[in-house]
Parts: sequence; structure tokens; C-alpha cells
Amino acid sequence: MKKRFVLALGILGCAALLMSAAPAAPTTNPSAPAANKQVRIGVVNFKQCVENSKLGKQEQGNFESLKKQMETVLADKEKTLNDMAEKFNDSDYLDSLSPEAETELKRKFRGLNQEISQQQQQYMQTLQQTNFKVIQKLNEQVTKAASAVAKQENLELVLNEEASFFYGPTLDISSKIIALLDSEFEKDLKEGKQLPAAGN
Repeated sequence: MKKRFVLALGILGCAALLMSAAPAAPTTNPSAPAANKQVRIGVVNFKQCVENSKLGKQEQGNFESLKKQMETVLADKEKTLNDMAEKFNDSDYLDSLSPEAETELKRKFRGLNQEISQQQQQYMQTLQQTNFKVIQKLNEQVTKAASAVAKQENLELVLNEEASFFYGPTLDISSKIIALLDSEFEKDLKEGKQLPAAGN
């Protein structure tokens, strides 16, 4: 019990040191280590960087385009399936068919229904994989930009906004990250080095 209490105090002490925004209290011992040095921290809102940066908007557009293409293919096949289902509800139409033709129609209906089900699963997997690649790509670019901004601003620690319970607005460097992302995006665009879409 005593060890746990000491460990808890140690963790809380480290957290308090990292999150302290107030100037460090002067020490009376000049030879003591600089444990009270104020840590300069920056916080990045990753969601904001994805939604507002040119790179993020491009990746979102590519993802939505892929999603619409898949939805269009499925919609066409579902329309064909619904048309076939209506024929099964039309007794006059069924009476006009030979037993062989009716059996063939049912076979095609089952086959198309199974095909649509398989494609839906494949499309969901493709979209999940593409979304993962988009997030991974943007995370790499935001991390790179955060490192550059940290050097410019002399920051010793940069946190993802999701990892913090609270932070003051003065710590937010998201706008600087977005500006740097946009600058690099335009530079790569002019030089023809724009990164390929994450789905490719």
C-alpha cells in the first residue's frame, strides 16, 4: 500500500511539472538540477488539421469519390435485383413463363443477390482500408509539420489534442500546422511532387 502511494505521488508530480503553465519558482540551491524549468508545450487538433488543410481536403475528396463510385455500382445492381423481385410478384408474368424459364429467373435472382452481398462486403473492406491509409498518411504529414513548428517555436513537447483533458487556447498550434501543411502542399503541387492519393 505504501509503495503504491509513493508511486502515485511520483506520477502526479511528473504530470504537474509537464502541465504547469506558470513560471517556475526560483530555487535557493544554485547547484540543484533544473527540475523546475518550465516546459514549453504545443497542442495539435488533428481533426481540425484534416478538415481544414488542403492535403486533408484532397484526401477527403478522393475518399468520397471512391465511395460514390462504389455506391453507384451497387445501386445499379440493386435496381436490377428489385426489377426481378417485382416479376416474382406478378402472377400474370410468371404464368407466361415456362417452368424452365421460371427456374432460370430464380437462379439468376439468387446469383445476383449473392453477388451484391459479396460486393457490399468487399466495398466495406476497401473503404475501411482506404480510410486507414488516409489517416496514416495525414498523421505522418502532421507529425512532420509538428516537428518543424516545434523547432520554430522552441517547443519541447507537442501533444495531440485527444490525449489531453484540458489545455489553454494559447497552447494550440493547429493553425500553424495547417499553414505549414498548405505551404508544403502548394510546393509539391508546383514541383509535380504531390503525394499520391492514399487509396492508390
